[in-house]
Amino acid sequence: MGSGEGSIPLKIRLFVYLSHALSTWGDRMWSFGVGLFMVIISPESLRVTAVYGLSMGTAVLLFGALVGEWIDRTPRLKAARTSLIVQNTSVVVCALIVYTVITWKTEIQAAWPNEGLLILSYVAIILVAILAMLGSIGTNIAVQKDWIVEICGDDKNLLASMTATLRRIDLCNKLVAPIATGQIMYFASVGVGAFFIAGWNLVSVFVEYILLWKVYSLVPALKNKKLRNGEPAEQEMETLKSNQGDDFDVEGRDPITSSNSIGDAEKLNEDASVATDEETKLKNETEQNKEKKKDPFWIKMFSGFIILYQGWKTYIKYDEAFAGLGLAALYMTVLGFDNITVGFAYTQGINESIMGVAMAAGAITGIVGTFLYPFISKRIGLERTGLFGFFFEVMFLCLCVASIWAPGSPFDPFLKQSADTILVCNLPSDNGTGLTNGNLTSVPYNVTNSDVFNKTLGNTSLSVDGLQQTMTGLNTTGDQSSCAEQEADRGKHSLISVWLLLAGIIGARCGLWMADLTITQLFLEHVKETERGIVNGVQTSLNKLMDMLKFIMVIAAPDPHVFGILILVSFLFIILGWISYAKYSYGVRGHLFHFDKIRKCECSDTRNNNQVEEVIGD
Repeated sequence: MGSGEGSIPLKIRLFVYLSHALSTWGDRMWSFGVGLFMVIISPESLRVTAVYGLSMGTAVLLFGALVGEWIDRTPRLKAARTSLIVQNTSVVVCALIVYTVITWKTEIQAAWPNEGLLILSYVAIILVAILAMLGSIGTNIAVQKDWIVEICGDDKNLLASMTATLRRIDLCNKLVAPIATGQIMYFASVGVGAFFIAGWNLVSVFVEYILLWKVYSLVPALKNKKLRNGEPAEQEMETLKSNQGDDFDVEGRDPITSSNSIGDAEKLNEDASVATDEETKLKNETEQNKEKKKDPFWIKMFSGFIILYQGWKTYIKYDEAFAGLGLAALYMTVLGFDNITVGFAYTQGINESIMGVAMAAGAITGIVGTFLYPFISKRIGLERTGLFGFFFEVMFLCLCVASIWAPGSPFDPFLKQSADTILVCNLPSDNGTGLTNGNLTSVPYNVTNSDVFNKTLGNTSLSVDGLQQTMTGLNTTGDQSSCAEQEADRGKHSLISVWLLLAGIIGARCGLWMADLTITQLFLEHVKETERGIVNGVQTSLNKLMDMLKFIMVIAAPDPHVFGILILVSFLFIILGWISYAKYSYGVRGHLFHFDKIRKCECSDTRNNNQVEEVIGD
C-alpha cells in the first residue's frame, strides 16, 4: 500500500475523500459567513472587513512558509492532528465571539471608555481567524501535498486521479456550502448560522481525525521518517560512492588492468571524473541546505518579500513576465466574491439566501470557463485565448461600472443626499423597557441604508420590521410618522444597481478563469525547469501584494457611498492587466489582430462582387 504498489484499497481513498469533504465544507461555510459577520458587527463602513482581509493576506505572506517548514520537520500524524485541531477549534471560538459581539454589541460598546472592549473584540476575532487560516493551510499541506504522494507511491496515474477528485470535492463544496449557509442564516438568523458553523467544526474535528488516523494505520509508507533538507543529497552521495566503488572493483579486480581495451580504461576515467564532479555538486547542495536550515526566524518570516526581491531579475527576463503582471493586476479588485463585495451587497439589500446563490452562480461560470479554455485554445492558440479571456472579463465588468450610476446606487462621494437618506426613529433607551424613573423615554436612532436591510438578531434590530417588534414601550409622542415613511421608502428602494454589480461579477468569472489558466500554462511551458520555483514564487508574492493593496484601498475608503470609486479603480487595474498581457502577446506574435487577413478578405469580397456585377450585366 506504500510506494511499491500501483493501487490502494477503495476504503483508504474513501477515508481521504470524506475527510477532505468535511474539512473543505467547514472552510467554505466559514469563508462565506465571515464576510457577513464582519459587516453586521460594523455596519457603518467596510473598514473592519477590509482590516480582516488585509490581516489574512499579511499572515499568509509572513507565516505561510513557516507553517510549511513546520510540517516538513514534524511527524505526519502529529502535524495533521495539530493543524486540524488548531483550524477547527479556532473557527469555533471565532464564531462564538462573533455571536457575542452581534448579540450584546450595545453593552460591549458601553462597557469600556471609547468603545475599548468593542475594539478589543474586533482584534480577538481577527487574531483567532488568523489561527484558523494557518491551521487550514497546515492541514492542506500535510494531507494534500504530503500524505497523498506517499499513499499513491510511484503510481502517477493514481496520484493524478486522487488529486483531481479532491479538487472536484472542493469545487462542489464551493458551490453548495454558501447556498446552505445562506439559507440557514436567512430563514433562521445570523446567530443560528454562527452557532451552526461552530457546531459543525466542533463535531467534524473528531470525525476528520478518526478518518485520518485510519488512513495512517492502513498505509505503512506514512509511518516512514521524513527526509530533512540535506538528507536526500547525503544519501545520494553515499549511493554515488557505492556505485563508484563498484565501477573500480568489479569481482575484486582492477578494471583498468584487467581490461583488454585502452578505450575502456579512458571511459572509466571519464566516469570517475564525472562521479567526482557529481559528488562535489552534491556536497555543495548539502552545505547550502544546511545553511538554509540555519536562517534566522525573521528571514523565514519575510521569505515572501525576499523571494520577490531576489527573484525579480530572473522573473523579468522572461517575455511571460508581462503576462504575469497582467495576472497580478487581477488581484487588485473588489469585483469578486470576497468579503468586501459580499459585505457591500449585504448592506444594499441582498440577503444571505440570495448572496449564497449568487456565489454559487459565480463558481458555475468559472467552471464553464475551465471547460471553454481547452476548447478555445486548440482553435485559436494559447496567446489569443488569453486576450479573449481578458476581453470577456472586461465586457461583463462594464455592468459593474454601469451599476455605479444605476437606480438604487448609494454612490454619493460628496454626501449631497445624506440628509435625504437618513431618517430618525425613536427607540426605547433600556432595551425595550423604556422605563426611566417610571417615565417613558426615547432616544434617537439613525437609520441608514445599511440598517434598513440588515436582519434582526435578538434585541439588536437593524431592520424596520424588527424595529416595529421591539418598540414596546415606545413614547407615543415619538415621531412614528418618520418610521412609517421609512418603511415605505424601504419598499421603494431599487435593487437594480446591486443586481448589475452581481451580474457583472458572475459573468466575468468565465473570462477570469480563461485568462488565469492561459497565463499559468504559459509559465509552465516557457520557464526553465531550474527556475520554475523562483519565478512562481515571485508571481505568488506579486499576487498577494496586489491583494493586500486592495484591502488597503478599502480601508482608505470604507464607506458604501464611495464604493463606486473602488469599482472604478478595480476596473482600471483590470484594464491595465489586459494591456500588460496584450504587450506580451504583441511581443511574441508580432501583432494583436490579423489586419492583413481582414484586408485580404475585404479585397477578395470586392473582386467577387465586381465579378457578380459583370455577370449580371452580361
